[in-house]
Amino acid sequence: MPGTQQDGPWICGVIPILPTPFNCKGEVEEGDFLQVIEASLADGVHGLAMFGLASEAYKLTDQEKRRLTELLIEQVAGRIPVIISVFHHSLEVAVPEARRAAEAGADAIMVMPPYLMSPGEAAVRGHIGAIASAVDLPVIVQYAPLQTGTSLSPQTLAEIHDEHPNVTHVKVDLVPSGPTISSLKSCSQNRLGSMVGYMGLHLPDDVRRGVSAVMPTVSVGRIFVRLFHLLQEDPDQGRKLHERLLPLLNFMMQSVEMLIAVEKQLLVKRGILSSAYCRRPAWTLDSFHLAELEEHVTALAEWFPAYSPLEGRSA
Repeated sequence: MPGTQQDGPWICGVIPILPTPFNCKGEVEEGDFLQVIEASLADGVHGLAMFGLASEAYKLTDQEKRRLTELLIEQVAGRIPVIISVFHHSLEVAVPEARRAAEAGADAIMVMPPYLMSPGEAAVRGHIGAIASAVDLPVIVQYAPLQTGTSLSPQTLAEIHDEHPNVTHVKVDLVPSGPTISSLKSCSQNRLGSMVGYMGLHLPDDVRRGVSAVMPTVSVGRIFVRLFHLLQEDPDQGRKLHERLLPLLNFMMQSVEMLIAVEKQLLVKRGILSSAYCRRPAWTLDSFHLAELEEHVTALAEWFPAYSPLEGRSA
């Protein structure tokens, strides 16, 4: 029966949000998309997610999203779990979208609650609940009040989990994230898991509070795999590595559109993408941005190796 499957232990670790590669004409570049998947696998990530804000999901057609979903699931071929985000605001569209992703082979669904035109809490809860009832998969609620303006209290999220047990996690896109993570654990008697986005700006504190996963971008996947491990096994060393990484993360997270632009520049630099094109409207990196980015990459040079396709194919 849809809406009954519990989460497995796999919703943990480093689960990057994939970018959507475009050529210089703004067309989806499928070859680059397959390469970015293989590069992520080679970096040792624990899962992959598609159609988050960093995927430019709001700039894609429904047909493009369906095609990219098929390509992602086929290319990963079960090597690691795949999370597909349902971004559409209309319940009548979002439910079939979630079902299609499940039928295509997604391992979990992430739901962006509707926010345009200021829907009330009952409508937001109904939206999440209807999607959770439509699929026999774990469902993650993306809680991004700074971007969407939609606020849901930890108690409300815990109640949604009680009504729909396959709503297993909340992705907390918020700074600071720690208090929300602790409140979710308390309100749900530790039954509702949490993961963080926002490039893990406060990841050491988040891990101490019991967060199970982080969703950065692909370019920093390799360093985040090491960072997440250290924060669990050797927190002092983990904090030191996070301190080294933090200037780059702060630089990237000045806005969502800037994050996307910087991410693509980093992937071009590693030889993973052939173009840094972002669909318009987009953030333009000026010469000062590019110079600062070069400084950050130089300071972390060992974590940004050139990508070899042979390395990806052997993953």
